[in-house]
Amino acid sequence: MGIPLLTRRQAVGILLAFILLMTGRLIRHKMLITPDGQWRDRLWLDEFVLTAADAQAAEKAPKPVLTDPLPINSCSVDSLTLLPGVGPVLAERIQEVRAEGHIFRTAEDLRLVKGIGPKLSARLEPLVDFSIEAAADSVSEDSHKTR
Repeated sequence: MGIPLLTRRQAVGILLAFILLMTGRLIRHKMLITPDGQWRDRLWLDEFVLTAADAQAAEKAPKPVLTDPLPINSCSVDSLTLLPGVGPVLAERIQEVRAEGHIFRTAEDLRLVKGIGPKLSARLEPLVDFSIEAAADSVSEDSHKTR
C-alpha cells in the first residue's frame, strides 16, 4: 500500500473548502443572477434592508414646530411633546397633575411636575399659554358628558 497522500484532517479541510465554493456558486447563480446571465436589479433581501437613501429620508423627516403658545391646561399629551425638553414621560406626568385637578397659572406652577425644575420652567414659559379659559371649557365639557 504505501504512505497515504493526505491525512484525514487535510482531506476534510479540502472537502469543506470544495463545499463552500460550490455553495457560493449556487447562491450566485440561483439568487444573484437572472436566467439570461445579468445581475438582478432587485434582490430578495432588498425589502428587508434599509438603504442609505431611506435612512437619510427618515432622519430628515420634519418635526412639527410650535407656531403659537401651547395651552398647557387643555392640550393633549402628544402636543406637550412638542415642547423642548418635554418627552413622552414628562408629558404624561403633566397630564397626571392636570388630572388631579391642578390648573397651571404660571411657569412656577409647572414645578409641581416631577422632572420640571427652575431652568426648564423658565425655558417653557414663553412657549406655553397659561390661560384658564381653555381649561374651564374642557372641564365644563367633561361635566356635561357625565350627566
